[in-house]
Amino acid sequence: MRKIILSFSSLFMLFVSCNPLMDTDIGPVEPNLRQMTATETEMVQSNAEFAIRFFQEMEKENLENYFTGPFSIHQALSMAMNGNEGEILQEYLDVLAYHGLSKEEANQAVKSLTTYLKEVDPKVKVNIANGIWYREGLSVQVPFKSAMETYYDANISALDFNEPNAHQVINNWIASQTNDLIKNMLDGIPREAVMYLVNAIYFKGDWKYQFDPQKTKKEPFYPENAAAVQVDMMESKGKVGLKIGGNEKVNYLEIPYSTGQYQMTILQPNSGSLDGILPEITAENLMFWSENAREASVILKMPKFKMKHKENDLRVKLENMGLITPFSPNSDNFTKIFEGTFPPMLISRVIHEAIIEVDEKGTEAAAATIIEIGLTSMPSGPTIITLDKPYYFLIKEKSSGAILFLGKLGSPDKL
Repeated sequence: MRKIILSFSSLFMLFVSCNPLMDTDIGPVEPNLRQMTATETEMVQSNAEFAIRFFQEMEKENLENYFTGPFSIHQALSMAMNGNEGEILQEYLDVLAYHGLSKEEANQAVKSLTTYLKEVDPKVKVNIANGIWYREGLSVQVPFKSAMETYYDANISALDFNEPNAHQVINNWIASQTNDLIKNMLDGIPREAVMYLVNAIYFKGDWKYQFDPQKTKKEPFYPENAAAVQVDMMESKGKVGLKIGGNEKVNYLEIPYSTGQYQMTILQPNSGSLDGILPEITAENLMFWSENAREASVILKMPKFKMKHKENDLRVKLENMGLITPFSPNSDNFTKIFEGTFPPMLISRVIHEAIIEVDEKGTEAAAATIIEIGLTSMPSGPTIITLDKPYYFLIKEKSSGAILFLGKLGSPDKL
């Protein structure tokens, strides 16, 4: 009997993926398979390319553990894309890897693939939802509203952003869409904010081959450059047929859910450190390994765990990926969202949170992304500027720009 024990490193790669052509069966329930359209295939490739590039940005932080939902980030940014035109629109298309697709084609691909992912496996719960809230009193352009409703099935609502608890409306929506896994994600609404574009995704799937709770016990886990630690190690009920593969550097393993349409993919180094296989992790290699994986009879042991990760602002990561203009005040940003004339708008924050729980029965996971669009100044009414926090100040001549004096006010009580 061949026995495979997954000794994870302190940081491991985790993908929940969908294989639309895998022919598997579990009981009387059959997957809702159909041939993917060319546009859907392009969308999958776009999502994979974006996910890998985002993963590479996450790896720069050298975190020991993290969990993110790049699909959620991709879809939220796709909504934001629709508020732009010209060179800025192209910037979105490039970063989101919509190579060769127009905005309209990308929107159609999002709609079609989202429907497919939600329906492909009747025994796996997948919820993908979008919501948009804008400052009460503003007027949204009809084409933008129509695109959001048609392609993203987005709920679009005006909201009194001045109400102290207005942010809880958005938080409650996120909680309802993620089975209460993600709560209180947004901490408040600044006065410059004019719109929130929000995506939430929820996944719950039972393993095709479940683990035996009676076999779960404390066993060692070996982090890199650290002593072994004890974890709750699960063990399969018996020998199971799993797909394995990879290359001379990477061990590749697929752990299926339900009918096999969704799976958890594990990537480990054959030897050396985990980050040593980073160059091998590409969208092309993932597809190749999946297509060429062979079935093996194994006893699987893996940790039982729960992980939560939050990014309060993805700006630096997204700028490193090429999305630069939307984060700076620019009169060409978001010209296709609101009626009327506005000061320059920008993305002021991109908040992302994800959580996952893996146990003997299966996996429950959720992710949410909030894109906050703000103004450099408010469009109407008297502007109140309260300098109630530390600040730098300078005295300069306007025409020449010559700076005569420069100072900092940090603690007036100590003057």
